[in-house]
Amino acid sequence: MIRFAPALPLPLLLLAACGREQAQDNQAAPPPAPPAPEGDVAAAERLVRQRIGATDAVRFSGATRSASGGVPIVCGIFEQGGVRHRYIVVDRDQAFVEPRMRAGEMDRAVAEFCREGGDDAARPPLPDPGEKG
Repeated sequence: MIRFAPALPLPLLLLAACGREQAQDNQAAPPPAPPAPEGDVAAAERLVRQRIGATDAVRFSGATRSASGGVPIVCGIFEQGGVRHRYIVVDRDQAFVEPRMRAGEMDRAVAEFCREGGDDAARPPLPDPGEKG
């Protein structure tokens, strides 16, 4: 014959169960993790959206990071309404977008500021005065 240990009276059993649940509920929850800092590329995309007043879908691609005099620069491409444009964001607070620049300005800015590798990148050699190209 199998014998079981005597059970607690029902009121004591309920009180014991409540005490365990209450103890679990009273434990402090871990503090929420702080938000991850916004990276240079994410900040640049946010600024470009603000600058162009993006009301429809905007897709970003080709982001590169560099620096000039220690100031971070992000260059890339965005597509809006099926049209691709270039952008440059300087120091996470100034956004320059191709549709808002005069003809040729973005070409010059990209040539000067959008080289990969930052300050340490070697600039392409200048052609000799007698060379064509």
